Amino acid sequence: MPGKRLPAWARVLGTAAAALAFLLAYSWAVYGAPVWEIFLPVSSWSDEVVYSKQLAAAVKYGAPQGYFGFNESHATVGTYAAWGPAVFFVYALPGLIFRGQNAFLWFNLLFAVVGWTFFAWAARLDWKRQVIFAAALAAFGAPIRYIFSAMQEPLHYALVLAVLGCGILVRRDRNRAAWGAQCVLCAVATLVRPYMAVLWLYPLALSCKNKRRTAVCAAGGAASLGGTLVLMSKFYAPYFFTNVDMGPLRELAHGHPLEAAKDVARKLLGALHTVAQTMASDLAQRSGGHYLLFFLLLAVVLGCLLYDKRHKRPLFWKALAVATAVIVFLALMLMYRPGEGSRHTLILDVLLLASLLAEDAKPAAVTAAASVVLALVGVLGLAKGYDLPRYNAVWDTEVQNVQAALEASQAAVTSGDPWDRTAAYAFGDPVHCGLLYGVPDGMGIQFDEADYLADTANPVYARYVFTSADSATAQRLADDGWTVLYQSEKCVIYER
Repeated sequence: MPGKRLPAWARVLGTAAAALAFLLAYSWAVYGAPVWEIFLPVSSWSDEVVYSKQLAAAVKYGAPQGYFGFNESHATVGTYAAWGPAVFFVYALPGLIFRGQNAFLWFNLLFAVVGWTFFAWAARLDWKRQVIFAAALAAFGAPIRYIFSAMQEPLHYALVLAVLGCGILVRRDRNRAAWGAQCVLCAVATLVRPYMAVLWLYPLALSCKNKRRTAVCAAGGAASLGGTLVLMSKFYAPYFFTNVDMGPLRELAHGHPLEAAKDVARKLLGALHTVAQTMASDLAQRSGGHYLLFFLLLAVVLGCLLYDKRHKRPLFWKALAVATAVIVFLALMLMYRPGEGSRHTLILDVLLLASLLAEDAKPAAVTAAASVVLALVGVLGLAKGYDLPRYNAVWDTEVQNVQAALEASQAAVTSGDPWDRTAAYAFGDPVHCGLLYGVPDGMGIQFDEADYLADTANPVYARYVFTSADSATAQRLADDGWTVLYQSEKCVIYER
């Protein structure tokens, strides 16, 4: 008598539980820190605190009450810094449940598990294929590391896995609701990060013979891309440096297509040269690297694609993944500096692996096995150099002291000026960025270069400044008549 299969809901819950258990076990085994001991204020990733405090403000007030920005800048409309406000509205949905300094981390874990579970359910992955998926991710290392952080990459893992999963439902079962959901997911991904507009290739490829659906894709893609461009121009505070190069677009706007083409070629060649040097250095030092992993995966999937085309095997998902990966990579090379663009390839790694797994179990298994071997010999040692910040009572007390001092000062502020709800951080002075977790929820944070703050010619609009004792910043503020609000061995907070 054949055994009874578990009901669908039980299999879904089992998949989610297994995915969660794997991720938690991995963080403990590789980084030596259980998730409940992670303490983000100890982390040295300065981006994390900016994301975390913007999310806390969005959850508590709907939007920050102070300005987020760089070198005393802020967005023309609103108070968000880079990537806002769309990404924080997405994170704010589970934020109504999860709170605290590690809230972003809990959301990332939630997004990763939901994305994994939905993809496994839609693609009908058995436990063996899911083991392959887990083994490959474990060998890659870096994608999992970002789950246990306050960075937004895990949201994009979930989005690309969900887009692929919806596509599988549409193509296999002709599920109209899945196609609509896929379009919504593509719009969300585009609004959060502009280059993710490439994901519209998925619903477009699935509706190329349907004029109505093709028109919906074109309209949806144009609307979401236009929306994200508006967000970039109005809601993103300027960086220290020009992180996104819009030079070619400006040349086109002024009617100089040849100059635009030259700018593109020059930028692309320079970026590719830098990437090649980075990969050669990583390979020589056996230290792994984001670009090395990306090109290894791309080569594997491309090889499988060519083989499948020759032998008339399924290749639809691999072809879309390769097209998406190449277009996004080129966009990163043209719009970002190679150093900033490298971590964005982790999203493409997840998409390439999932697409390979959805169509070819054996090549995916070989890829996972090879990745494990490369990780063991150090070529893909992407977990090296990383650590998870663990709880530290001394730093916890310091953060609480900073928070108490700022809350007491803010209680006496009656002005409606957002600058009076903003604290500046002297980026470059020896003061740990994790202390900014003590900034009360709702306040804004300016990441100001120490050289900027030390120059008396530069205005300081923020009401508070975090710096260190005996720094050039502290001397400038003291000379300008600022008062010390709080001082310890770890930092000094000046108030205007």
